[in-house]
Parts: sequence; C-alpha cells; structure tokens
Amino acid sequence: MKSIGLAPNPHKIESVQLAGELASWLGERGVRVLLAEDIAYNLHKPALAASEEQVAGADMLVVLGGDGTMLRWNRLAAPKGTPMLGVNFGQYGFITEIHPQQIRISLEKVLDGDYTISERVMLKAVVTKSGRQTGTYYGLNDVVVSKGTIARMLGLHTFVNGKFIVTYMADGIIVASPTGSTAYSLSAGGPVIHPDVCVLIVTPICPHTLNARSLVVPDGETVRIAGACREGEVEMVLMLDGQIHENMTCHDQVEVSKAEFSAKLVQFDQKSFYDKLQMRLRWGERFES
Repeated sequence: MKSIGLAPNPHKIESVQLAGELASWLGERGVRVLLAEDIAYNLHKPALAASEEQVAGADMLVVLGGDGTMLRWNRLAAPKGTPMLGVNFGQYGFITEIHPQQIRISLEKVLDGDYTISERVMLKAVVTKSGRQTGTYYGLNDVVVSKGTIARMLGLHTFVNGKFIVTYMADGIIVASPTGSTAYSLSAGGPVIHPDVCVLIVTPICPHTLNARSLVVPDGETVRIAGACREGEVEMVLMLDGQIHENMTCHDQVEVSKAEFSAKLVQFDQKSFYDKLQMRLRWGERFES
C-alpha cells in the first residue's frame, strides 16, 4: 500500500481533525497521503494537497463521514477501481464499515493486507430528450424519477429490456441497486437485498393503487422509464443517490442499467451486512412503549 487518500466530511470538525491525525500516523509508516487541497491547507499540511481526482486515484481511499460522503466520493473512486474504506461519522452509516475509534487497528490490517473487497453494483442512467441522449450519470444506491416542483401525480411507463411492463400512476419510481435496497427503496416499501445478489429493484413511490409491488429483475437487464403526458407538459426530476439532479419533462425518458464498473468497499467481516441490519435498522426488534 504505497498511497492512501483521506476524504473527510469538511463540515464535520472531528472528521477533519482525525484526517490530520491519520495523515501523520500513515506518514510515519511510509505511506504517501493525499488530501483535497482545501482540507490540506486547513490542516496546515500543504505538501499533501492534491486534486480530488488524485485523492480518489490513490491505492485506497479512506472516507471519514456518513453515507452521503461515501456516495459523493464513490463517483470519483469507482471508475478508477479504487477501494474505499468508510469511517462512520454519520447517523446510520450503512455503507461505512467501521467507527472512528477502530480506524488505527483497521489501517494496521490494511497495511498487512488483512481485508477483503466487496464488489458492489453501480447504476448507470442515460437520459434521452427529443430522441437525443443528453446525459449519462452514475450512482451506487439508486436512480429516482419523481415529480417536479408541482405536487401532482405522474404517469410513468416502465419497460424492462424493451418490453412494456406497466404504467405507474405515482409520485415517482426508484430503481435501486442491492446496496441501495436499504436506502430510499426501503422507505418506499421495497425489499432488503443482500449486496452480493445480482439484481435491480424497481419500486414505485406512493402509487395510486392497492396492488403495486416492487419488481426485482436481473442486473443484466435495462429498465426504461418514460413519462406519460396526460395533461400537457408535466415536470419530472431525475436524482441519483440524492445528489445528482437533472430536470426533465414527461416527454423525456431514462434508461437504467448496471454500470461497466463496480464500487469496491473494504470489509473486515463477511457477516457485517446482517450485523448492520440488526444494529443500524433494528431488524426484528419489537417497539414497545
């Protein structure tokens, strides 16, 4: 392990402080440390300053933050094949692996090569407007097509591998990866999927029907969502991982498929997914007053 990028959440002081401590700790062990320029100068370590692309291109990326910070840095790291170790400074931290107090022991394991990599499906969303592809976006958790600023129900034609499946009358549709099955899709009533299962999950948001359920399809298939313009022009919004945003109308469409690269998450315990279900989502607990 010759180089490690450190990516703290800049809005959390304790996260930035720990990044500074780890930079010194790793430097003493002969590891080259890279920090984003603003973080490096904030920590008075200008010699470690690098672009975000360079930080994400290190031999490993250590992200100090919550799931949102992980999702943001993943878009830079995943295309480069960089493994990511998440240190939880957030509320749930479902895709982070360890807590701050465990970081030095965990990095010792990393330097000794005592860890595994969990390959996670990445999602690719291709937007088409007026018959022309206008944008390609990537995300780890989910692709969401939902209503715009006006609170009105959408008609959304849904196709799988070109075959028409259903027109949902709903607030929107979530196409989630197995990793994203414990995020927005779960809140909308979707199933929990183990991250090693190779599927995509299609879940309507607040459908106006009593018989709408999630649809689980192989991740080698393509899900296409097209607006149904029933009452003139209707605004829609495309969101990926709750961070990437593009305005659309009911005349537009988006195709969601498995990306050509995967996210690589560092793990130390093969059973950690089930542990997280129990500890962070309180799986199976009874809620008593």
